[in-house]
Amino acid sequence: TDEREIARHFTLTREDLDWVSIRRGPASQLGYAMTLLYMRWPGRVLGADETPPLSILSFVARQLDVPEAAWHDYGRREPTRRAHLTDLARRMGYRAFGRTDFHALATFAMPVAQTIIQPLQLAEIVIDEMRRRRLLLPPVTVIEAIVRRARRQADELVHDVLTQGLGDGGRTRLDALLARRGDRGATWLSWLRNPPLSPAPRNVMRLLERLDHVRAIGLAPARAATIPTAAFDRIADEAVRITSQHLAELPDRRRHAVLAAAALRLRESLADAVLAMTDKLLGSMMRRAENRTRDKALGTIRALQAQLRLLTGSCRLLIDARAQGLDSLAAMAIDWEKLGTAVGEAEVLVAPETTDRTAELIDRHRSLRPVIGPLLNAFTFQGAGPVQGLLDAVRIVGEVYRT
Repeated sequence: TDEREIARHFTLTREDLDWVSIRRGPASQLGYAMTLLYMRWPGRVLGADETPPLSILSFVARQLDVPEAAWHDYGRREPTRRAHLTDLARRMGYRAFGRTDFHALATFAMPVAQTIIQPLQLAEIVIDEMRRRRLLLPPVTVIEAIVRRARRQADELVHDVLTQGLGDGGRTRLDALLARRGDRGATWLSWLRNPPLSPAPRNVMRLLERLDHVRAIGLAPARAATIPTAAFDRIADEAVRITSQHLAELPDRRRHAVLAAAALRLRESLADAVLAMTDKLLGSMMRRAENRTRDKALGTIRALQAQLRLLTGSCRLLIDARAQGLDSLAAMAIDWEKLGTAVGEAEVLVAPETTDRTAELIDRHRSLRPVIGPLLNAFTFQGAGPVQGLLDAVRIVGEVYRT
């Protein structure tokens, strides 16, 4: 009953007014106009005993210049109302909703239901399609039935695609996710769903173990791309929420589809987790190496200053002795033992590797050494031309660890 919506949907066109004007009497004209407008919007037949909202009735009556009270005289004769319905359906091309329309609209809505999650939104799309086809809207329960049928068919199609070609072996491997892990209480699926999160080399290995397990199920990642992304996300989210006990109680086809979606999503998320955790570990190693290099550089500067003071003092004595004409080193008050020690330490301090971050990283690589081989061999790395040398190195290092 918003004023703008009333003006939008219940304003009579010139052609409408021409059709109404040939009706005799205010009641017939108002009744004919209201029947016409209701067929156009919301797209249904005005009920025999139904009275439109007063704001809409007044808006239409003002356009016809008839009293709104004339509505109460309309419809006393049922044949008049039926004649108006027949005439308007013929003029405007509307027809009653039938059984074939139910199946046709369910088929129309089925692919939409794969991407539209909210039932109300799907119902609005179905209603708009009925209006486009000039079908008079059926009762709400019929529209709800269309939505349910479309969603059920969409789910069945998704289930069929996700389980297509699995075979007995594939289904058995999926059902094995619901089994207990030996004498442990958790199922394999729960174990996969709860990976370690704190960055540590041992946790990278635990993630790789989970990734190997889910890859062994044998589902290619491309299987997820055969259905709309929204449909896959919906069933994958369902797989995350449902408990293992509830999953075991689902019908076979739906259970296998949900488990397949869970396996595909876990394969993706575990791969991301492995790379993200390794990246954090390398970043942490980088920061520690930089801090260690900085601290060593500061220590080197302090130690070098002490040695430089001894060296500069000794050199000053040599310069002064030469200026005084002293040729004998024995006559110079130089502590030759300390001078030799200072020169040796200074030579060590000025060596470049003492402040080299790469050298620090090499010293620290032992903590990641157990992870490097399994990590490099768990993935196939790809890249464009400029990184082919790096990719070759990765393959060589991976092969060294593998053999």
